[in-house]
Amino acid sequence: MEAKTHHIRSGLERSQGSSAVATLPGHSEPRWNLAFLGILAYLVIEYTRLPAMFPFLVPFQVGKVAIGLSVLGLAVAGRTPRVGRRSGIGIDIVLAFFLLASFLSALQARAQAEGWAQFINTVQWCIIYFLVGRIVSSSWRMRVFIFILLLLNLKLAQFAVRGYFAGQAYGRSAEFMASRGVGAGSVGFFGNAGDFGVAMCVIWPLAGMLLLGESKRIPRLILLASFTAFSGAILVCGSRGAFLAAVLTALVASARNLRRFGAAFLFLMLVPGFFYLLPEGSKDRLRSALHWQQDDTASIRIALWKAGIRMFNDHPILGVGPGNFGQEYAHRYAGPGEDPQTWVPHSIYIQALSELGLAGTVPLLLLVVSYFRLNGRTLKNYRARGKEGQRALGQYMARGLNLAMVGYLLSGAFLAVLYYPHLWVLLGLSVGLNTVSIPGRAAAGGAELEDEEQTFALAVPG
Repeated sequence: MEAKTHHIRSGLERSQGSSAVATLPGHSEPRWNLAFLGILAYLVIEYTRLPAMFPFLVPFQVGKVAIGLSVLGLAVAGRTPRVGRRSGIGIDIVLAFFLLASFLSALQARAQAEGWAQFINTVQWCIIYFLVGRIVSSSWRMRVFIFILLLLNLKLAQFAVRGYFAGQAYGRSAEFMASRGVGAGSVGFFGNAGDFGVAMCVIWPLAGMLLLGESKRIPRLILLASFTAFSGAILVCGSRGAFLAAVLTALVASARNLRRFGAAFLFLMLVPGFFYLLPEGSKDRLRSALHWQQDDTASIRIALWKAGIRMFNDHPILGVGPGNFGQEYAHRYAGPGEDPQTWVPHSIYIQALSELGLAGTVPLLLLVVSYFRLNGRTLKNYRARGKEGQRALGQYMARGLNLAMVGYLLSGAFLAVLYYPHLWVLLGLSVGLNTVSIPGRAAAGGAELEDEEQTFALAVPG
């Protein structure tokens, strides 16, 4: 027994920087529990828009029920490991300031109902971030969560691609579909071309990086199919912002991975490919954006951006109030006969500046900085493991999360998607992945395992 204990202890001493943590039977990392099932259910409900598809579900508030179950599951699972709490402490602090700014801004909003409704919405998104970061914090859960996220977006992408070709079969021209857009066939976050394009710009580079890092055949085929479908959806959805964001994200990916030929080739070759495969109607819309005075959509966006800047100049500290852009625009900035449906800021940056002022915009920018810094620490943790860490899928996932945020920030410059799921889910995944990457981390949701006879480190081949 002493020899066995010494062998295990020696293994621990030799593996302080090893690539993965394993436990003896009976002490494996957490998998299914109520908290994880709840957050997965919420993900499915949010991305499929189940209440919109089945109106009889609306009174049941199934999304909130899923969140409640996840919170309950997290509460009864026991304390989270100290190392997991450290992973997101910086983001937690910045989010607290963002919430405080939203609260103070809502106090002085012209339309109080809209202001407090948006504040409550912000609180809900912060809860989603917290749940994802604290629950999806083991390697197995991370893979399952990302896999389901990919499948849900794949469902949206294939629907859009099929819708595009079905439109051509029914005699609709490429110019018509480029101007009208091809959405995901639902309401809410993905119902129009612009919103749908943002979702594709977020998931597309993540799928690409995972494709480069995955070694198993079947997952690689799924990732390849997903990456191809997301690329096609960006091409045919009719969103100029999404196309531009995808091209710039590909350039960023190539520049950041010059030493990795596969990554550079995968993304860099998409730039000329995108322009070659882009439907002619979409090319015409891209050219028309250069002359925005004659382009109705572009001119409306420019007018709204200018109005948002004027709102910020008039209310630089707290803005006009969360969710109050439309009300304020109608009251003070709209021209005669303008369509009320256009009264949205059409940019996450204009949205933050106009509605929350500097008090909310500065924490928002710090959130992004904290996100990239946390992913940088995650990459550093994997590099410390040597060759095995270099081959670890988690390292590719961290790079994919970085590019996903780049895609969100670029595509979000043209749409007001600050309170869409993308930002908050990415923040949570960044915290969870950092917890996974820390050598010697305890299993999320359970007590730390400190007994050397109960846990030991194993090198996992890449």
